[in-house]
Amino acid sequence: MTTLSSQSESLLWSLTDVSLNWANGTRLTEVNLEISAGVTAVMGYSGAGKTSLLNLLVKFEYPDRGIVSRTGSADDGLDLFWVPHTLGLWPQYSVLEHLTLVCPQAELQQFSPESLLEQFNLKPLTAKYPGQLSQGEASRLAVARALASHARVIVMDEPLVHVDQAHWPAYWKVIREFCEDRQISLVFSSHSPELVLREAKHVVCLEQGHIVYAGDVNELYDDPPNLQIAGYLGPVNDLSMVDRQAMTDNEKSPRFARPEQLSIVSDDQGFYEVQDVKFSGSVEEVTLIGDVNTQSSPTLYHRPARASLRRGDRVSIRLLLLFLCILFQAGCNGNAPQLTFSETVQWPVPTEGLKVPAPRSLNVGPDDELYVLDNAGRVLVYNAENQLVRQWEMPDYEIGKPEGICLLKNGQIAVADTHYHRVVFFDQQGKVLKYLGELGEGPGQFIYPVSVVQDPAGNIYVSEYGDNDRVQKFSEQGDFLLEFGSVGTAPGEFQRAAGMIWHDGKIYISDAVNNRIQVFSDDGQFLEVLGTKTGGLPLYYPYDIAIDHHQNQLYIVEYGAGRITKTDLSGRILGVYGKTGMNQGEFLTPWGLTVNSKDQVYVADTGNRLIVKLIP
Repeated sequence: MTTLSSQSESLLWSLTDVSLNWANGTRLTEVNLEISAGVTAVMGYSGAGKTSLLNLLVKFEYPDRGIVSRTGSADDGLDLFWVPHTLGLWPQYSVLEHLTLVCPQAELQQFSPESLLEQFNLKPLTAKYPGQLSQGEASRLAVARALASHARVIVMDEPLVHVDQAHWPAYWKVIREFCEDRQISLVFSSHSPELVLREAKHVVCLEQGHIVYAGDVNELYDDPPNLQIAGYLGPVNDLSMVDRQAMTDNEKSPRFARPEQLSIVSDDQGFYEVQDVKFSGSVEEVTLIGDVNTQSSPTLYHRPARASLRRGDRVSIRLLLLFLCILFQAGCNGNAPQLTFSETVQWPVPTEGLKVPAPRSLNVGPDDELYVLDNAGRVLVYNAENQLVRQWEMPDYEIGKPEGICLLKNGQIAVADTHYHRVVFFDQQGKVLKYLGELGEGPGQFIYPVSVVQDPAGNIYVSEYGDNDRVQKFSEQGDFLLEFGSVGTAPGEFQRAAGMIWHDGKIYISDAVNNRIQVFSDDGQFLEVLGTKTGGLPLYYPYDIAIDHHQNQLYIVEYGAGRITKTDLSGRILGVYGKTGMNQGEFLTPWGLTVNSKDQVYVADTGNRLIVKLIP
């Protein structure tokens, strides 16, 4: 019997030796399963048996063999509501009537069906009938009706499948919060790994009518039993296909690695050559061919910040596995205290057509307005109440999107226009005022500028990467003053210099690939690797850094670990917050962060396409 429950969770269903047939064969075979309260996802390819399993749970069908038991049903109120794949709408009732007819009278005293329709963008359609709705509108109505029923358990067969995925995060937020507030359990089927990772605690994986996995979602993602089952939650690398000489840190390497746990980097001496590469925004698929001494030709997946590999590049493979953090003295922050916040607020940036862009860089102004740079090449300005007040586009963004934004003391906005090798200066309304830099490796030139900061004297610092990793310092007028740093792994050298802050005559710089924060004087003298004197900082791809306004404490966002680490100015760890994931309190490849005058922390949760505001 496979159990999806813990001692603290009540049992909803028990299936024992269940089989379900149809005219052409068997749909489900010898299913033994227990489903507990909470959120459970059912996954499988078309024809795997997802709908058949849900049909048995809601008694739309009955097994040909075995027993399906519903346990712990409600004594009062509606126990179960079902959203079938056909939606099951009533053609004779209006949109509003679909909700009022199922809503218990006791709930109508405190619950407004119209408010739920508004959350699903159906308020203008209250008088319409199902035959007058689009498929997307009908899908939203079916879900809204299920929630309005206030049933103890809701079962949904591929909910919102006809709704464009750009709006999924907002609608699923409504579902999640409604169910959490009322302790409603949810069972739903889906093909989407991202959705299951974000919304479900348990997952059932089906293949040709058989259960091949049932258990915790995070366990399946982090420690899958085999390659085939791992694939239910997205791309995974089979490291047995990789020549071990091609990997660094390979003595403790496991069998499988997710894209964020692997890095494929340009290396003239690498064991592999890139045969083909496809970049899809969050994951890059790379097909490799070996030289005469390397027999394997694997296809691997990694999660780079942007597309950078090309056919013919020589590369090596680096393992960046979170559980290899035992190499660090502090044990991957395992013993660090957990940071707590009284409230979390999150929202997506505006859509661009059917796409939901992702935030990358953040900065705050003197009135706590928030300046956001997203990967659609837009600058977005929010007021202190999180309302978008204006936005504009970069002058160019077709060949690559900018990565760093900074509000200057004169009110101008400086943007590191990464792939155009320059810094662009805007006024508050988005008018381009001037440019700084051009392609090159000399003074005042850039390869890939990525971050901009300013000191109290008005001097501007620009970090860059691209085999020319360094920081350049300019006067407020744009005159070159000095540069410091170079490519490498030694103290004072960088591999992907990234986010920076200025504080008390010092520049703190995120050295991302080297997994450290380096400290320089603002005249370019190397001072230390942060934390060297306090036991070391176990960081995993630190991509940005910020400082609060009252206690001079540092916040470091870790792109690879999906978390924030807080330290004092000596590098002593004060606490950590978050982990890699898609639920609240988790981040997926967070890129940037900043802190406002109230010491509220903003995070650009790039992989989840959200701006997250953490309120102490």
